[in-house]
Amino acid sequence: MNNIPDYLKKPLKELPFVILDLETTGFKPQQAGITEVALISIQNGKEEIFETLVNPELPIPREITNLTGITDEMVADKPTISQVLPILETLFQETIFVAHNVPFDWSFLDFYFRLHLKRPLRMPSLCTLRLARKFLGLKSNKLASVADHFGISLVNAHRAMNDTVAVRDILYMMLENLEQKGIKNGADLYHHHLIFPDCPPTR
Repeated sequence: MNNIPDYLKKPLKELPFVILDLETTGFKPQQAGITEVALISIQNGKEEIFETLVNPELPIPREITNLTGITDEMVADKPTISQVLPILETLFQETIFVAHNVPFDWSFLDFYFRLHLKRPLRMPSLCTLRLARKFLGLKSNKLASVADHFGISLVNAHRAMNDTVAVRDILYMMLENLEQKGIKNGADLYHHHLIFPDCPPTR
C-alpha cells in the first residue's frame, strides 16, 4: 500500500471522483450494448457533468425499453461508444471510479476499452453497493433502497443521470459514516480494502 498515488491521499471529501452509471441493452458486454452514459466528475470541489444517449448498434429489447424508456428511435442518431470513449478516458484520469455495483459498469467499459482503445480499463474504484452491504445492514442494498435509507430522492430510476445523482448523494453520506469510523482519507480507504486499486473483482 506504499504506492498509493498522491492524489488519493487527500481527505475523503476532497478526493477526486468520477461517479458513473450506464444503461445497457442486457447484462453481458459480449452480447449487449450501452444505450446511455452519465457521469459526474468531482475534482477540487467542482462538478463536471457529462451525459449522452449512445447508439448500441443493435436493437434494444422491448423489456429494456420498458425498464429505461430508451427506444431505438432515441439512439438512432446518437454517438457510438467508440466515439464516447475518448471523452471518458480524459475524465477518468487521476480519479476514483464510483458506481453502485462497480463490477457491472466496469465490465462494459473494460470490454470497450479493450475493443476500441486496445488496453484494459485500469483505475482505482469504490463501490457504493459494496459499502452498503458492509456497513448499513439493510434487507435490500438496491440503489432505490439505499437512497431511501438516506432520505435521498430517486425519481425516474433506470435513467443514467438520475441514478448517478443518487449515487453521488449516497457516496457522500457513506463518506460521513466512514469518517465517524476513523476512516479519514484515501489512504485509509486503501488500508481498509474499500478501494480496489486497479480493477474490481469480476461479477
